[in-house]
Amino acid sequence: MAILGIVLGLSAACGGLPAETTARESPSREPETLTLAAAEAAFAGLGELETAWGDSDCDGVARLLAAPASELGGAACTATALGHEGARFDYAEPEFYLPPSRGAKGKPWFAALARKPDPAYFVFTQAKDGWRLALGPIPVPEGAPEVSVTEAVVPTGDVNPQVTASLVAQRCLTYLTDPTGVNGIRVSSGDAMRGLRDSITRAPAAHRPDKVGVDVRLVRGAPAHALALPGGASLVFHTLRVVTTQTPGPGRSELAEPSFPERDLRAFAGGGRLGEVTAEELLFLATKVDADGRMTTVGMGRRLASVTNA
Repeated sequence: MAILGIVLGLSAACGGLPAETTARESPSREPETLTLAAAEAAFAGLGELETAWGDSDCDGVARLLAAPASELGGAACTATALGHEGARFDYAEPEFYLPPSRGAKGKPWFAALARKPDPAYFVFTQAKDGWRLALGPIPVPEGAPEVSVTEAVVPTGDVNPQVTASLVAQRCLTYLTDPTGVNGIRVSSGDAMRGLRDSITRAPAAHRPDKVGVDVRLVRGAPAHALALPGGASLVFHTLRVVTTQTPGPGRSELAEPSFPERDLRAFAGGGRLGEVTAEELLFLATKVDADGRMTTVGMGRRLASVTNA
């Protein structure tokens, strides 16, 4: 009955997790796998990732990334040698949240909020050979509230954070693909998610005479992670996929005005005529969900993962 109540509440409005325990660290955490020192060392590894990315060392990049960010170790990394700028990883002054290991399902993980050069969230997961970056950087959008990870609390009892995480990802997808708002999903005024939905809705008219379609999808097999916050709220880190297809308008064999910078398109797809271009982006999100179900986007990062040109 407790689980049924949780699911029904979340289905109605994204939901939140009841907060019962207020502790940054848990004595049940295995010291050799999830300690503050281990988290600090993992975050310091971003310097190695920054170097590998800048050198287009794709083997090195792939070794330091976990799903879903691991997609960036493929075509996106290769494209950096040809002019694609991509992401930066030179962040500093992190705060850490270390979830307890006892009773947790899935791979051990932790979150960090870096303060410099600008606030951004990161999520690391454990692999056989160490910790890897799974999501990030997830910049805090202009005007969005920061939710310090040190304010998070440990969910207890029958609450399953992964239920919340999966439902939030689906609700965000539904919101982005529902321009008329008939599903009643609420986001805060001025939220970055509203701006993204508006840009998706306007895309076909903005790039005429070319034909543009934008599809938002869940990322298959990509885990999501949730932290409980005081007052029954939750903070969920998750990923969506944004697929943009642009084709030349009637009577044309080449795009009139690409919807992505041509430098990026060429870095992925090479030279020649730009015909039907399909671009896939990873949308990294940090979503705060209040106890009443209202969502606020507190982190959003878009990373171009692949481009094909037919």
